[in-house]
Amino acid sequence: MSRRATALGVLVVVAAGAAAWVALRRGPGLPPRLGGGLVFVSDRDGIPALYWRRLPRDRERRLTFGSEAVGEPAVSPDGTRVAFSMDGGLGLVAVATGETDILTLGVDWKDASPAWLPDGRRLVVSAQRPGEPARLHLIEPGADGAVGRHPLTQPRRDDDTTPAPSPDGTGVVFVREGHLFRVDLADGRTRRLTGGFRNERSPRFLPDGRLVCAWSEGKRHGIDVLDADGGRQTLVEGSIVYRTLAPSPDGRFLAVTFNHDNRLHPLRTFLPWQTEEVRLVGMDGRELATLESSLWHTSHSPDWGP
Repeated sequence: MSRRATALGVLVVVAAGAAAWVALRRGPGLPPRLGGGLVFVSDRDGIPALYWRRLPRDRERRLTFGSEAVGEPAVSPDGTRVAFSMDGGLGLVAVATGETDILTLGVDWKDASPAWLPDGRRLVVSAQRPGEPARLHLIEPGADGAVGRHPLTQPRRDDDTTPAPSPDGTGVVFVREGHLFRVDLADGRTRRLTGGFRNERSPRFLPDGRLVCAWSEGKRHGIDVLDADGGRQTLVEGSIVYRTLAPSPDGRFLAVTFNHDNRLHPLRTFLPWQTEEVRLVGMDGRELATLESSLWHTSHSPDWGP
């Protein structure tokens, strides 16, 4: 085969992949009354950075510009700041100005998964030292620039990850051993909320106090809603893996990280690979739109603020 024919064949495959990707991205417009501010992570400019977008129509803009990769964004309750993790440390970036403050440096403790308490001042993180399981810490920035650190959990073996403070500020739900646990802030009492064979991840509170989480069990994956009495409603069940999720401020939608679909779509055979993207899911479990996606770069870990 000649070089010209080989090059033509490559161009055909690339063109087919691009056409397939465009076809897969087509869909209905965004739902009415969709609003709020969406932050997410993307490596579109080379290094993972935070991007901010006002829904429904504004284009995204880059929030962080450092030389280190950042991730795990969490929008403050008033929507003015975004907490993020960075190589074991924690930072805050102002949405309006892009001004960035560093809270922790990741020296004594490696911090991850920041989550705001409802007071908009304190954060809960998953903190770890070498050779020890990750535990939850309460991070309290002071007016003098000092940062207080208070332990919330003391796991024996498994890591405590992805904290989610309750809307009333009385407790924090987190993942341990693939299941959901809750620690009460008043007395430090920890109790298990879920069991069984489903491995849960990314718990988040809905405005009405119910919990929503993603899960996997063997080759089945989905999203569940749990109420205070232990009842469980399955919103989504199938072959699609959603890695993270974030409820809208009004509780009508979920912004999710689409990781992959175990059922290979025929058009995806033309794509060079499958990247993570941010999708919109309704509380009836239907995928409604793709919020952020790219053929070549990832978009993931959304959080939703007012």
